[in-house]
Amino acid sequence: MTCRTQSPFHARLFRAVTGSALGLLAMGAIAASGWNPVPGDYQTILKTKSSNVTVWRLTENPEVLVIDFPTLARQGSAFNRVTQLTEQFSEAYKRVLTGDEFRKYLESIRRSDSTFAFGHDVLVSELALFFNLADRDKIELTPEEAGLREFLVEQGLLRSWRGINQALKPDVVLVTVPQTRERGDGEPKINELARRAVLLHELSHGEFYTNPYYAKYCRKFWAETLTDNQREAFTRFLSKYNYSVNQDELLINEMQAYLIFTPDPNSFSAAKLGIEESELAEMRNAFRHGRPPTKLPLNH
Repeated sequence: MTCRTQSPFHARLFRAVTGSALGLLAMGAIAASGWNPVPGDYQTILKTKSSNVTVWRLTENPEVLVIDFPTLARQGSAFNRVTQLTEQFSEAYKRVLTGDEFRKYLESIRRSDSTFAFGHDVLVSELALFFNLADRDKIELTPEEAGLREFLVEQGLLRSWRGINQALKPDVVLVTVPQTRERGDGEPKINELARRAVLLHELSHGEFYTNPYYAKYCRKFWAETLTDNQREAFTRFLSKYNYSVNQDELLINEMQAYLIFTPDPNSFSAAKLGIEESELAEMRNAFRHGRPPTKLPLNH
């Protein structure tokens, strides 16, 4: 549930410390490299600079892989259509949009490949669904999407059996984040605060997926601590950015990510939520004081 999908956040992570660049792009696509992801904690990922794609296995939660992209365009070419399918697709009959259909969709919401989402979070099970639907309808993959599938196979996360893509580790989460960069080449500026906000936001989604105790805490907070008006405020906020607000789990997952783990006011604020600053502070204090069972930094 992307910076999960396009939001003000999505619409607006040197080489690794070891010196190894293990996640690579070849000719613009994630290449089959035979390498394993680099282990890295939150601070290491946040501070590492690279002009290549780096794939990290989060040391605090090995079920989360972080793909650190040098540009939003390359990130989007690999993940935008996946996120559109999992978070924004409104038709009853699930399918992957063709390249032309997706370009028209971007035009209709006034976005580009670079501004559709600043970060993504996708389960391996969702990626298997994406590739199966694309195969079923003979949808041409981008080089980056094809490279992503190859990477998943290399890592033992996905396999093809009798023409069907099977998720071997369906609950592993892939999240993406962009490197800092100046505005240009059709891309918005990503400063240090924006990178930190994207990384935290996406890692919180990974936590929601992989930590059942934390997910249970978030559901209870949504149902019992927030008021009807506050839940409605989050629903309105998310609907503005094309989230499928008829999915309760999506609402709860995005609520916790924006409320606690999006420290950039350009992405999330009381004004954007349509409430007073004091009310937002009260909600955040209530969430933290309930002692959510997570190792993520609750104060940042």
